[in-house]
Amino acid sequence: MKIWKLTLLTGLLFAAIMSAVFYTSCVQDACNNVTCFHGGACGNGVCRCPTGYEGPTCQTLSTDRFIGGYAGYTSCNNTQQVIDTAFITVGDAINTVNIKLNSISPKILQGYVNNNASTYSIIVTNNDSSLNNSIFYQRIFTVTLQSDKSLSIHEYEYNIFNTASGLDTIANNCTFLGFKY
Repeated sequence: MKIWKLTLLTGLLFAAIMSAVFYTSCVQDACNNVTCFHGGACGNGVCRCPTGYEGPTCQTLSTDRFIGGYAGYTSCNNTQQVIDTAFITVGDAINTVNIKLNSISPKILQGYVNNNASTYSIIVTNNDSSLNNSIFYQRIFTVTLQSDKSLSIHEYEYNIFNTASGLDTIANNCTFLGFKY
């Protein structure tokens, strides 16, 4: 009778160990059915996208949300609004765009898309830092997009120059607000 008890106990212990092994081997990897495009990597069932791509499977270029035409108004120094348009096209490098704002034409701004925020923005890389060899001149542009439709281009221009009476200052503050059409 002792041999039966020992055999039954050994059999039950073996069945328990095998059940635990089979159960843990059946737990599926969360990334088994996830495909990440453009070099994205899956972790815990979610794609981590490389710079320049976004979306659940890294299928969309980050610049795509900006590309197109925008109609709206520009106002400088809180003056009357003037009808204006902006056109954004794909840039030469990944994650870059070209911005043509009619009110500052023929200047074309270049920038790269920053998609690490809730409001998407373009960081303009060719802000002006000199004009007529003046080290006191600065012109800065910031570009933001909200809800993939409302575009804001803010231009801040600051110049200190010498006059016969001393230093003089000019500051311009212009904002374009437009909607994608």
